[in-house]
Amino acid sequence: MNNTKYIIILFFILTSCQKHNIYFDLKIQKVVSCNNIPITSLEVDNDSIKPDGFPYEGGFLFVWEGNNDLVPSNFSFNNIPKEYRCTKGGILYKSKIKLKPNCRYIVKKSGNGLNPHVITIWTDKKGIVYKTTHPECIDNEGTPEE
Repeated sequence: MNNTKYIIILFFILTSCQKHNIYFDLKIQKVVSCNNIPITSLEVDNDSIKPDGFPYEGGFLFVWEGNNDLVPSNFSFNNIPKEYRCTKGGILYKSKIKLKPNCRYIVKKSGNGLNPHVITIWTDKKGIVYKTTHPECIDNEGTPEE
């Protein structure tokens, strides 16, 4: 009986620890989960500083509050489903999200009790992402050198 219990626990541990790596698809302008794990939360921080030394904006946090069976495995800043609750600097944010031009953003996906997976994206003068540290899935955790 004890062996069965340990096998069940081991099975649960192995199946619940899937990596939640993400990448940014420049062609379709979306954050995409590498292994189709739903994106239940996403943190987005503008890492750029204005000439006066202050940050451009506070960070955004997107948390899915809809039906768990419908959580998408990709995320577009241009078409955010209404089921995502968005806060900016800890305050509920209901305006349309638009990435600022000529900025660098840090995007983090957390979940499954693992460390966050971090990617960086850069926007052009129109606020469109033109560069990323992760244009495709990268097997190891962490952010590669810029």
